Amino acid sequence: MIADIVFGFLGSGKTTFIANVLREWGQDEKIVVLVNEFGEVGIDGDLLSSQGAETVEMPAGCICCTLQVDFRRQMLEISETINPQRVIIEPTGVAQITQIMYIINAELFKDRIEDIHNILVTDATNFINFYKRNRHFVESQVANANVVLLNKCDRVKKIQAEVTKEAILAINPKVPVLITEFGAVEWDEYKSALSAVPHASLDYEAEPSSPTEEIEEEGLIHVHEDEDELGYESWGCIYELSFERQELEKLFQEMLNSSLLGEEIVRAKGIFKVDNQWLVGQLASGEVSWQEIKGSYQQSKISIVGRNLKKELIGTAVNRCLAGISG
Repeated sequence: MIADIVFGFLGSGKTTFIANVLREWGQDEKIVVLVNEFGEVGIDGDLLSSQGAETVEMPAGCICCTLQVDFRRQMLEISETINPQRVIIEPTGVAQITQIMYIINAELFKDRIEDIHNILVTDATNFINFYKRNRHFVESQVANANVVLLNKCDRVKKIQAEVTKEAILAINPKVPVLITEFGAVEWDEYKSALSAVPHASLDYEAEPSSPTEEIEEEGLIHVHEDEDELGYESWGCIYELSFERQELEKLFQEMLNSSLLGEEIVRAKGIFKVDNQWLVGQLASGEVSWQEIKGSYQQSKISIVGRNLKKELIGTAVNRCLAGISG
């Protein structure tokens, strides 16, 4: 099978891009999506499953750190029981691509994975600022990408997109950088970029500047990259009740414009039942968006990621948005 690792920082548009891939290729290829989100409550797996995707969700934690054994087990199970032509791996937005490469290039996958594509989805509105704050993390992500999707270019001026593209190429001069909006690629261009990726040899070796590894008795690989510790935490909850849209919109604006609920909220995403419809609310890249969605959902969910979150206050604020409680 082919393994496409679709990685990128929180809110860059990974799930939207994967949904586009499923619509374009899902009829012709047997595809499984392995989703690992940051935090206890998963949102993306539900959204992809509602579109008919065969989705496997990893539990809370990061596949490149605490969930290495689970990740390997899930990959083996997917290979043996489903045997797809392509598995799309969506790691959490804070995952290290180098660590995932260590795991997936293990000997046990030698006869199961024929090609590996590292596909970085990055946000044109926020790349430069995020790069300034997290230089080593960003350089590692870009340097190990086979293809970069510079997404959300509809929200920036052309000159900003070009400057961002040049910054990416300064880190990795050979990587194809595809300009995208709403995670939509030109499929001929995208397939051409994938076809140029060297055939998987499953013998990845870190460069001298890469982190050291320690292999313990159970075969886990621990990669030490203290410089890349972003310091994020998460809060999430599941609800059986309906919500008030107006109160939800006020809450998301408060998370965007105020530090009352945490030092920094970089990502908030939720699926909410409002009256007789379902909404997806998102806070990412300094903007809030709302979208009505179709599909069969059992519960409302919300997940928030940031620094120094005031979790008790967040819980109270979300509860105030429940139908019949607000006001």
